[in-house]
Amino acid sequence: MKTERVGTVDHDDPPLKPILEPPDYVPPGLEGLERLAWIMDRAVRIPGTPIRVGLDALLGLLPVGGDVLTGIIQVGIVLFAVAHYKVPRAIAARMAANVLLDTAVGAIPLVGDAFDVGFKANTRNIRLLTQVQQQRATHQKVSTAPSVLYLAGLAAAMLALIVLVAIGFVTVVAWVLHRPLV
Repeated sequence: MKTERVGTVDHDDPPLKPILEPPDYVPPGLEGLERLAWIMDRAVRIPGTPIRVGLDALLGLLPVGGDVLTGIIQVGIVLFAVAHYKVPRAIAARMAANVLLDTAVGAIPLVGDAFDVGFKANTRNIRLLTQVQQQRATHQKVSTAPSVLYLAGLAAAMLALIVLVAIGFVTVVAWVLHRPLV
């Protein structure tokens, strides 16, 4: 399978899988969004490590308000992508799921802060948008199957989490109701 690397797209089998490395190529018109994603996710290198963080992780340290503020910025990026670049629905849904996941997990103290450092929802969403634009520029059909699979996997994981929480709740209630009173 011959591949030619232009940016982050494999022209023989374009998998719309976000790559979190710095872009080799940013399509014209996306420079501002790429810069915003950089500021939000990768602007500051943690001294002595290769780890980069941005305002998303730093503002996420503020209780409640930080995650809400960064979530608003992330939603703005997704809405801009949908309105101006007409991304397919499955990819827009995947971008929205990235924002929801980042905001929901980011709201958990400490765990959410570590998640923000690694997940980088803004960078993932800009990479998806860049890949869509590159595929359109080369007149390729934009592949939505990976986004549909991603969403299905995310939905399955959330359903499993809800089931586990429900089982735990029923178990605790049953234990409380059946334990002897002292």
